[in-house]
Amino acid sequence: MLYLLDTSVLIDAKNKYYPIDRIPHFWGWLLLHSQAGNLKLPPQVIEEVLGRETPDDMPADDLAEWVALNRTALELPEELGRENLIRTYDLGYGTPLSNVPISGLISEPADPFLVAYALDSPRSRRVVTMENVQFAGTTLPKPANRRIPLVCRLLGVTCINTFDLIRELDFRIPLSANFRDTIAST
Repeated sequence: MLYLLDTSVLIDAKNKYYPIDRIPHFWGWLLLHSQAGNLKLPPQVIEEVLGRETPDDMPADDLAEWVALNRTALELPEELGRENLIRTYDLGYGTPLSNVPISGLISEPADPFLVAYALDSPRSRRVVTMENVQFAGTTLPKPANRRIPLVCRLLGVTCINTFDLIRELDFRIPLSANFRDTIAST
């Protein structure tokens, strides 16, 4: 199984759950699975992370630094098939792309590209995102308002979140001996 990560996975992990400086094990785990070929970032996701701006009074973005440093291992080394991108826009977003060349498309947001890469092999690829699941009632949301989980559902691509990824690839934070001793004495 190949897991394709959305930008939201990295940003939420860094900002909410696994800060790079506090829980480096998570980031090392992502890198090990990238090196093993189990998870990758499409080039558009990498560019989205690297292109994020930080305010002048903020320190350099450690997420962008981490991605830049590990880009070779993280990046999905494939060309995107035009047919998959057209299908993603047409069926997933309801926006026909008939005669637009891939090179003429803006790659931000990276969402349609992420789903299109998963379409290359939907049985052996999963999209990982922290975007909220949308429930379509009798009508679908407007194309500009469709989120990754809905687009994946419309196209038959499996979509999971970070916590599902953690379970499926069995992420565990190693505990120090001192921590175990502290817990045992309480």
